[in-house]
Amino acid sequence: MTTTPSTSAENQTQADDAKAVEVLTPMIDFPDSNAQGVTPMLAQFLAVKDAHADCLLFYRMGDFYEMFFRDAVEASEALDITLTKRGKVEGQDVPMCGVPVHAAETYLSRLIRQGFRVAICEQSESPEEAKKKGNKGPLRRDVVRIVTPGTLVEDEFLPPRENNFLIALGQSGGELALSWVDLSTGDFFVETVARDRLHDTLARLSGAELIASDQPAADHGFADGATKGLVSCVSLRPARLFSSKDGEKHLCALYGVATMDGIASLSRADYAAAGALVQYLDQTQKGRPLRLKPIAKVTSGAVMEIDPASRRSLEITRTLSGQSKGSLLSVIDQTITAAGGRQLASRIAAPLTDIRRINQRLDLVDAVMTEPMLGHGLTDALSSMPDLERALSRLSLGHGGPRDVAALARGIEAGYRMAEAIDQRQSDLIAAEDLAAMASILKAPLDLAAMITAVLSDDLPLLARDGGFIRKGYHPGLDDLKSLRDESRRLISQLQRKYIDETGI
Repeated sequence: MTTTPSTSAENQTQADDAKAVEVLTPMIDFPDSNAQGVTPMLAQFLAVKDAHADCLLFYRMGDFYEMFFRDAVEASEALDITLTKRGKVEGQDVPMCGVPVHAAETYLSRLIRQGFRVAICEQSESPEEAKKKGNKGPLRRDVVRIVTPGTLVEDEFLPPRENNFLIALGQSGGELALSWVDLSTGDFFVETVARDRLHDTLARLSGAELIASDQPAADHGFADGATKGLVSCVSLRPARLFSSKDGEKHLCALYGVATMDGIASLSRADYAAAGALVQYLDQTQKGRPLRLKPIAKVTSGAVMEIDPASRRSLEITRTLSGQSKGSLLSVIDQTITAAGGRQLASRIAAPLTDIRRINQRLDLVDAVMTEPMLGHGLTDALSSMPDLERALSRLSLGHGGPRDVAALARGIEAGYRMAEAIDQRQSDLIAAEDLAAMASILKAPLDLAAMITAVLSDDLPLLARDGGFIRKGYHPGLDDLKSLRDESRRLISQLQRKYIDETGI
């Protein structure tokens, strides 16, 4: 069959259009750093991205965190922000999108809720340092933190009355163990788990992120999708992270001890799980010191095991629709503080089986009921108690701000008032020994609180970089600098009048 000239023209037009589309198609995949058109800045981005391939890379450029190539495409879709372009590589447009640094927390929160891991890349040298070294090209940048669903500490990201557990599954010699940590509070636990009770324990913890070895899923006792509904997301990590021998070393280094015998009696599987957590936290926090409480070993049978189906039906902490409102917890929660809310949620999700410990808790309840003035004193003090656990965690990791420091002062003062209320009790209560021990712990140094209050101003910014958090009058030199900054016109005018008077000009 002979092709007519008109048909040939149409075919040629279609071919030209296809070529045009091909040229206009952006380069989504990450190219080699030696590809044509890769600038020194893009080469630096690609090098950092290569070391953090499983993360979206927030690459700091001025007042924005920029993303390129596939990261930009995925982020623009997830955040519903404009996708632009920056230059060409191999003749194709380079996709780019960005978020302002001052609003980064909002965008991070949305990405984390969708299961992304985000690496924060900041400038790590000044122009002066680069000049001294003779470095040319873009200033050095390094990843300072990796944000994942299980490693959040900021209040903007976290429900105040819920723990945010990062869980690790370890195994050794056919034995399984789960270890979990809330980085925002420092709570750290480990439990040896029977294979057939694994899902029950995961349902009890309701973790934000589970890390497990990247070996075949059968080695974990999981089938594909077996953790659906039990944890928010699963991160598979290299098997070497789950070495029990290395895990023991990392735990000893964390607590500064030669052996863990004085802290907890752990199995090899426990070491594999807990050690993996410590290493994972060290990687995501980029070596910042971890403020974790002594690891607590949960013994088998210490708490009531409830299978996932029964837990959902009982609506203990969530209703069948997944809402907190309407659950058993929402009905009985009369706690005043965020930490108290988390404690109650933890206890109701894992009821004790030890009669002695149950009675110990009931004795404390009885003490407050028997002596109303004690209850009123504790309630009054707790009403001004900030979330000290999370404030301390942020400060220790370098993510805190002036308000977290101020929270320490308020917490010390509130704790001291609680201790005074306990000391002033009138009755010979059955829980007197436990109450006395609590009062001793709560008596933190008031002079530290006074010092903090003297330094910090009344109206504090969220971030230290915003400035203005040192009280006026505390440091005369700083006050002078602020005056030069804020009243420069008035000061120059005064200087001008002085010179006019002195010179007669």
